[in-house]
Amino acid sequence: MIVYDLSCSKGHTFEGWFDDRASYENQKEKGLISCPFCDSTDISRIPSTFAIKSSQPNKDYPEQKNVTAQLEKQIMEFFDKNFDNVGSNFAKEALKIQYGVSEPRNIRGVSSDEEEKILRKEGVKFMKIPMTATSDHDG
Repeated sequence: MIVYDLSCSKGHTFEGWFDDRASYENQKEKGLISCPFCDSTDISRIPSTFAIKSSQPNKDYPEQKNVTAQLEKQIMEFFDKNFDNVGSNFAKEALKIQYGVSEPRNIRGVSSDEEEKILRKEGVKFMKIPMTATSDHDG
């Protein structure tokens, strides 16, 4: 059994449970997967927020730390190029975009737990991306 995070063309996110990847692909191709919110069958897989962190590095894979650091670097380069860093004003800017006060754009920054509750209540879609303590990027 495999669980995929899915999204419809209207931005609704949900989980799908499948026997295997081939089962997912087959059902998608036949239009059998639909959004539970709007019944759209225009579905795609999205990156999962689920991760497992071992308490100790895997001694069988010493390059794991380097691969992880390289991947984090590539992700941050993508965000640097494609997202406006609004720092601690993330929640304010996200709400301005949500209500048409500011032009829609990709933003990144930091927010408090309380601000995140407000954003969810207002229907603002956002994704938290944890960074390692060694990351030199803010937000």
